[in-house]
Parts: sequence; C-alpha cells; structure tokens
Amino acid sequence: MAERVAIGVYREARFSPGKIEDDRAILDRTAAELRRAGVAVEMVDGDRLPSLEPAPALVFAMCQGERALAWLDEAAKRSPVVNHPDAIRVCYRVNLVERLARRGVSQPRWAIAGEHFPEDLGVGPWLKRGDVHAMEAGDVRRVFTAEEWTGIAADFQRRGIGRAIVQQHAEGSVYKFYGVRGGFFRAFGLPAGQEEAAAALAERAGDALGLDVYGGDGAAGPSLALIDVNDWPSFSRCRDEAAAAIGRRLLARMENRE
Repeated sequence: MAERVAIGVYREARFSPGKIEDDRAILDRTAAELRRAGVAVEMVDGDRLPSLEPAPALVFAMCQGERALAWLDEAAKRSPVVNHPDAIRVCYRVNLVERLARRGVSQPRWAIAGEHFPEDLGVGPWLKRGDVHAMEAGDVRRVFTAEEWTGIAADFQRRGIGRAIVQQHAEGSVYKFYGVRGGFFRAFGLPAGQEEAAAALAERAGDALGLDVYGGDGAAGPSLALIDVNDWPSFSRCRDEAAAAIGRRLLARMENRE
C-alpha cells in the first residue's frame, strides 16, 4: 500500500503577530497525532508552498494570504482540505458577520461602517477592520464620540483598510472558546451553567461558516452572542486536548468517513 502523505501549512508570520510560536505549536501537535496513526506529514510554510503532484492524502492549513488560499483552492480539487479555503475566506470580518446574520447565529447588531459615527448602535460601539480579520490591536477599536470616530477612520484609511464594520458593544462576560467539528468544545471565562448553550452556539457558527477547526470570542449577558469567530486558532489554553481532537477529525476526513 502506498504511504499516505499529508501536508501541513503553517500560518504566514504576518498573520500571526505575537503568536507565531503558538500557531506553529498546534500544527506541530496535530502533525504528531497523524504520524502516530501512520500518516507521513510534510510541514511547509504558507509563503513557500510545494507542488501538489502527487496529490496529498490531506492538507491541513492555517495559512491566510491570497496566494496561499489560491494554492488551497487547487489542493481542494484533489484532496480533503481542513479548513477549506472558502471557510477561511468567510472568516474575514465583513464576510463573517454577513454569513452569521444569514444563518441566524446570534451576534451583536452591526452595520457596514460609513463616514459618520453611528448613532443607533448604543454607547461605545466597536469599529472593526473588515477586509480580513484583526491582525493587530488597532484593527478593533471601541469608539465613544464622533471626534474619535473621525480620527480612527482616518487611521484606517492611512493604513489602506478600505472596508470596516461597526458593531454594538455586547454587555456581559466575555469568554474565549475553541471547537473542533465532531464534538470538541472548551470555553474559558464562561459563567457557570452556560457551557451546553455556548457549545451549541459555537457549533452552529462552525456549521454556518464551513469550519472543521475554529475558535473565537463570545459574550454571556442576558443571552449568548458571538463577537468573533476564527479559522484554526492556536488553542493555547487546551493545546494537547485539541490536537488529539483535530487529529481524529483529520483522520476521519482522510478516510472519507464524513
């Protein structure tokens, strides 16, 4: 029998500000899980991608740049790819809120950011970069006045950020969550008694976005709402458990069980 070979793709450094080692660590742990199952794994950088001949048995990827996603598009024509490039793209902020809204997944009210400070989204809404996801602290800013809005919007324009959303501030406890399709869910900062509801909400979001591996932030107030969802986070608070769950998911995809 021919050896099964999987390709793992590290996230490009520019998309991992301050988290390069954490992001690499979850992929390395996942690769170790596959190797224990008898799969050969080649790890590559998102900026230096190999030939797809012969087609790999699987590609698992954290890359996010346009060139890398185009490479994943080609890979997906021949092999299972986790996460699929379409799912990665839909996590870009404007795409994300639009998809969650269409699927009825709970999130704070939002609008495409315009020239003027919004008056109908409550006190201190959040202005968020919309073309991709947050890449540095200044990409998500809470704004309280029209004067602040003008200054932050000008900074976005100076940095070449052409699209943004503005979103209502979510009241309640902010929590971080991690999930893998197939049943894995962990949350940190979630009030007691809400894990089952939070897991169900995260799973709905993962399904809506087409993600196998995901994480994000939520707010637990009078009800639960998702503030952000990311494709393939670093799982820094539960890395070993998550790697085992991701490994099982990838093996299932390789063997066409799902």
